[in-house]
Amino acid sequence: MKVSKLSYVIAVVIAVIAGVAVYFYQTTADERALAGNQATTVLIAKGDIAAGTKLADAQTQGLLTQQSYPSAALPQGTVTTVDSTNQDLVLNHAVTKGHILLGAELGTRADATSQIVVPDGKVAISVNVDDPSRVANFLVPGSRVILYYTSADNSKQSVLLPEVDVLAVGATSTANAGSAPQAVSSLITLAVDNLQAKKIILAQKNGSIYFGLLNKTTLIDPGQVLDIKQLPGSSSGK
Repeated sequence: MKVSKLSYVIAVVIAVIAGVAVYFYQTTADERALAGNQATTVLIAKGDIAAGTKLADAQTQGLLTQQSYPSAALPQGTVTTVDSTNQDLVLNHAVTKGHILLGAELGTRADATSQIVVPDGKVAISVNVDDPSRVANFLVPGSRVILYYTSADNSKQSVLLPEVDVLAVGATSTANAGSAPQAVSSLITLAVDNLQAKKIILAQKNGSIYFGLLNKTTLIDPGQVLDIKQLPGSSSGK
């Protein structure tokens, strides 16, 4: 069967168009690959940074550094430098060493829930006590404690709450415990329910509170009340 010259021409034209299309596809694919492999310099945390830290302060304190990564490997919205547009913004949550800083993590103030995480159904309430009353400096976020109550006239002592969780000691909480160390504080923040919160407030107003540190095997009799008359040599017992 004879094939016309026109058919040959059409076939050649189609082949040329196909070749050009393949060439351009490969060329643009290479360009896209090269673009993805191009290095982008971003800010990363050189150390742990607490929520609420101003970006400029983090840089001044040596908590930020710059590193280069392939663009394709980076998340969107990375922060590349500290400048006049972001230097006064603060971290809205704590970040750990090696974290790549994102613009979405910066704001005019830190979120309250990023600085302390209150369990569902609980409220956070703080107690101000002296060193002996808080087991010296051994209470840390996450500790489980017992609260003892002593009446205002120091005549009776009882268990106020047999077991509660410590949410924070000073400004260090379970949410930012990995941040920069804070000065020792006499403020202990607890996670309690509404009734327990009322008991703590009433106890602080009408007596004193003493903390005890619990372990997993500690057994407590919450109903036991000690009267000063039960103490050996008590003048009240004569």
